[in-house]
Amino acid sequence: MTKLGLWSLVIVLLLCAVAVLPLLRSDSPCTHDGALHYFRVTAMRHALQNGILFTRYLPDLAFGYGYPFFNYRAPLSYYLALALYLTGLPLPAALNGVYVLSIAGSALTAYLLARDLFGPRAGLVTAVAYAYAPYQFLDALLRANMPESVALPLLPLILWAFRRLALTGHRRCLLVSVGSLAALLLTHNISSLLFVPFLAAYLTVLWLVYRRDGHWIAVGGALALALGLTAFFWGPALLERDYVQLHMSRVTRNNDFHYNFLGLAEIFAPPAPVDTSLMNPPMRVHLGLVQVVLAGVGLSVGMLNLKSQTPNLKPQISERRASLVFFAASATFFIFMGTRASLWLWEHVPLLPFVQFPWRFIGRAALPVALLASAPFYNCSQFAIRNPQSAIRHCS
Repeated sequence: MTKLGLWSLVIVLLLCAVAVLPLLRSDSPCTHDGALHYFRVTAMRHALQNGILFTRYLPDLAFGYGYPFFNYRAPLSYYLALALYLTGLPLPAALNGVYVLSIAGSALTAYLLARDLFGPRAGLVTAVAYAYAPYQFLDALLRANMPESVALPLLPLILWAFRRLALTGHRRCLLVSVGSLAALLLTHNISSLLFVPFLAAYLTVLWLVYRRDGHWIAVGGALALALGLTAFFWGPALLERDYVQLHMSRVTRNNDFHYNFLGLAEIFAPPAPVDTSLMNPPMRVHLGLVQVVLAGVGLSVGMLNLKSQTPNLKPQISERRASLVFFAASATFFIFMGTRASLWLWEHVPLLPFVQFPWRFIGRAALPVALLASAPFYNCSQFAIRNPQSAIRHCS
């Protein structure tokens, strides 16, 4: 990494300092699910003390009757919390540390992706827009959804790694692609369910632009390898789903998707301050007014800027134009899926009801919106190169 690149990462972390301030404390804020993580991390530590590195069954849960929690729930985020706990941190501080790392990691990985697409200046804008997305704080300060929070920085990392793999075929890109996708599959089930189709669509866009120059066999191999390495988890979870009453997770009003749609006024509302002293604070799911405005400007200005570029940049300009359209379409689709207008899809698409909350799609929209927000700041001279492989080397 160059000295300039290192300083860019330092700047990204400094820009995130304000975002993580509410989490720099020795106690946990009052959240929906925060207390549940105490029991699970403690039970995991007990298993580790007995020489069990990975356990599907936690014998101390359910009043001592035991519970096959990790047979159906992805474990990786709990290992991260356990690692911080084993360093000597109090358990509340260790859990807070997971959210701090998630927000900072989201900024770093979003920077990497946007830097490759639009340049370093755009990378800084995307990093801030993604790290300060209201959904980040919803997961960390209100819901305490630790697995989903840890999944958020993995999403741009996966796109970044697979794009580089498609354009270069480098072995290290293969390793990062496989590792990041496998990490997502072992972190949060619902994020995996929602993101894998998005990844497939993004790779299709890249294939349309670079179908002759891309390393598509390597991409297919990375996808297959990531699925294979994590089959020990998702295989039993799928094959043994009839042994538990999964439908019970959707029978209550709180978890029924029919009662969890959002209106556009709420989605685009400015963020409201969170009172971390409340036991059950009200749910407000926003996309981020500043991010949305910048995304609209970014799409318009970005497309105009790309039209003015010289013909020798055609492959790179084609990718950036296609990426802008793809991110705009993705953000629109995610917003649509969070509203009642998508009810028919929720009632007829298999597996979609397991997502439970349509407003989860607003969290998925945060990344494409952040990328669109950075489009006006892209550095056109950075991409004055002749082929994708030299583009990647130049961005590095």
